[in-house]
Amino acid sequence: MNKKIGIIALLLAGLVSLPLAAQPIANMDSQKKTVQASHFGKGKVVAMNREKLSIRLAHEPITTLGWPAMVMVFNVVNASVLDGIRLDDTVQFELGKPRPSDTLWVIVNIERK
Repeated sequence: MNKKIGIIALLLAGLVSLPLAAQPIANMDSQKKTVQASHFGKGKVVAMNREKLSIRLAHEPITTLGWPAMVMVFNVVNASVLDGIRLDDTVQFELGKPRPSDTLWVIVNIERK
């Protein structure tokens, strides 16, 4: 009888730990998807600084990130992204994370509209 209780306890312990063990893997998978994802926005150029690789945009909501419309400064992946962009231009832009270790969204592409 004690042997049966021990076996049942081991089986139950294994069943309980399976979902808990799978959770960190699921979280890692969703983090990888977020890192690899791109997000798109539209806005108006308020200021630019090619030397600092930054642009200030008054952008519409970016629903895929849960961001409301606002004015904010974005870094750009490199200076050539800003080629042909001028103050007061209406633009469409793509946000990305060039390296998996990046924590901030940067503009990887921007076009005048």
